[in-house]
Amino acid sequence: MVRSDAVTGSLRVGFLVTAWLALVVSAVVFGITHGQAELQDDAETALAAAGVDVDDLSFDGRDAVVVVAEERRAEVAAVLGGVDGIRSVRFAGTAAVTPEPTPTSGTSTPAPSAAGPVATSSTVPTGTPYLVASLRAGAVVIEGAIPDAEAAARLDAIAQLVYAPYLENRLEVDPSLDAASWVAQAPVIVARLPIVGTSSIDVRGEEATLSGLAPTEIRLAQAAGAMQQALGPGVAFTNDMIVTGFTPPFVHVEAPGDGTVTLTGVMPNQEVLDLIAGTAIEVFGAEAVTNDLVLGTRVDSTFSLYRLPLTFVAFSAVPQWEVTIDDDLITGALRGGATFASGSSQLSPQLLELMPVAAGILIRNPTLGMVIEGHTDNIGGDDSNLRLSIARAEAARAWLIEAGVEPEGVVAVGYGEERPIGDNSTSDGRAVNRRVEFLLGPVDAQGGQ
Repeated sequence: MVRSDAVTGSLRVGFLVTAWLALVVSAVVFGITHGQAELQDDAETALAAAGVDVDDLSFDGRDAVVVVAEERRAEVAAVLGGVDGIRSVRFAGTAAVTPEPTPTSGTSTPAPSAAGPVATSSTVPTGTPYLVASLRAGAVVIEGAIPDAEAAARLDAIAQLVYAPYLENRLEVDPSLDAASWVAQAPVIVARLPIVGTSSIDVRGEEATLSGLAPTEIRLAQAAGAMQQALGPGVAFTNDMIVTGFTPPFVHVEAPGDGTVTLTGVMPNQEVLDLIAGTAIEVFGAEAVTNDLVLGTRVDSTFSLYRLPLTFVAFSAVPQWEVTIDDDLITGALRGGATFASGSSQLSPQLLELMPVAAGILIRNPTLGMVIEGHTDNIGGDDSNLRLSIARAEAARAWLIEAGVEPEGVVAVGYGEERPIGDNSTSDGRAVNRRVEFLLGPVDAQGGQ
């Protein structure tokens, strides 16, 4: 399994508030500047998926400008007309062609603009619960109405862990609606979207349609299988996802403990590259960041790329750490920072600030599991330290389960004082030894721990 020698990091309350505000500002700026390039990326993806080649494609705001042979213009207009957010298609030297909007009527809920390709029903019959959740460029929009207030509350809590701050939740509770077999599973349904970076689920009554862009047939099967399992056997499931053939991105970020941060990897577009590098510079300082990120060709835009800047904020007070995203599998290490009080298994406020990062990763990656190791300093007897280390690991596991992580995916073990990372002869060394470490890897590898 992939190891992460992870020990929790320290976040002062004042710093956290400042960093979070900075991140929100970055999110607003990113939302303003990346729309046009996002359309470019989606348009190129749609054309590639349809097997349509053009000589040149650019954007003037939301208007696509295309250079292509005249006999292929109708085909190009049809493909780009299905890309959400494109206002018109203009061919060099011709007038603009405005794509026809999808007709809607009654109480229909068309796909939100933050989504990609979505297949939706045109109406929602009276009394029918429905859920439409759409993910694109790291942001999710959730709409619908269900009769279960508890399920709606759990959905919001899960969505906050997985998607915040790029989240718009407009789900309503209507107790008068009919029952549906999937309603209790609504939180899990929403959490499964990030298996591919652009995806939408439309559930109405006992029918559901999954749509979006998968880089490979394998990833498409993973997304469809996980979603169908979440929906349950009572729901008629349609899979309308498109395979793009794109390659996965790669990124490795390392802070070796000397105050510097190095970024390496292959990015899908300039906007994602700028988002990751720009946030790193904003959080750590330009003089501390080495940016070796490069652009690739036909590289997939995965959800994890858009979450990486949030880890910069969370890890900024930790002296030594690293994170790798390879084929959308997240691994890493976190060493130093927030620890437990002597003799205590209660999670510290600083540690509690970092737990949502682990929860969000596990909830949105159902194929991942985690082993939590508890450790102590050398004060006290061997037996009491072993019991204390287990209690610390169990406390972290209980927090994750309460947050919505599946219990089967988290294992707690204790090692007492056997594995120090600091000098037990000093108070500072003993402090860093009072810790938990998180080992992240595929679920089928957890049994070997």
